[in-house]
Amino acid sequence: MRPAFLFFCLFLALPAQAARTRITIGFNPAEKTDQLETNGKRLSDYVKRKTELEVKTFVAKDYDSLVAALRSGKVDFAFLPPFSFVKAEEKADGRLLLKAVRKGQGIYYSAIIVRTDSGADKLEDLRGKSIVWVERSSATGYIIPRAELLRQKIEPDTFFGKQSFAGTHDEVVAAVFGKKADAGATWVVDTEGKDGAWQLHLHKPEELAQIKMIHISEPIPGDALTTTNKIWKTEKGMVEQVTKVLQRMGEALDGQQILRDLYGIDKMVPASPKDFEPVRAAAKALGIK
Repeated sequence: MRPAFLFFCLFLALPAQAARTRITIGFNPAEKTDQLETNGKRLSDYVKRKTELEVKTFVAKDYDSLVAALRSGKVDFAFLPPFSFVKAEEKADGRLLLKAVRKGQGIYYSAIIVRTDSGADKLEDLRGKSIVWVERSSATGYIIPRAELLRQKIEPDTFFGKQSFAGTHDEVVAAVFGKKADAGATWVVDTEGKDGAWQLHLHKPEELAQIKMIHISEPIPGDALTTTNKIWKTEKGMVEQVTKVLQRMGEALDGQQILRDLYGIDKMVPASPKDFEPVRAAAKALGIK
């Protein structure tokens, strides 16, 4: 028997690779952990119903650990904030699948907020005051506003009297509302400040009346649904199936509510890595990798 023919016979005898039956979706800790775990599980259960895959939920302790989980294979898909996606491209061979749409647009903004009784109406009024950021890997809560301050010739390290990190957007809102910081950086969907993190976390009209926006950034691309190129190449069918389910969630009433409760998202739409160039430029300006 010829060696080539023998090899062919052995190849035919090899068992086919088993189809994927389980995936893990990772969620960034932008909001309160307990709420995120609940809403993340709701999304995972939704994907499970639509695909019949077993879907596990992974809530990262911080943005960087979610990128690390994607790189190590601990998660197969991840909802990444803009800068985390940029890092995932470089460190985890990340592949962009979809981006978030809020209020009909695939962009949002960074806002600097203060209490209405703070006496601050513009950035210059914050000289010597305290500001709370989200964390160093947050686009809306640190990278974008800090880069814009530098472009305006304002050096944050000497301009502010004190800087601190809250870890999540809801904690930034709480710090400003509770007078633990004079100002805070967080996200907002519209340029008028009618739909921001403070509307999500402060529910009483009298509480909302205590917060105002004094600065808004240039547009930032929405959060990214990401996998890796390795998974895409080896399990393209599965990736396309999950991506299609998540994209169609915004068209279904039950899916819409899950997305809104999760991150205030209306729907997910196809996107290009070029959309995230403003975030790459801001990070480069700050020397953040």
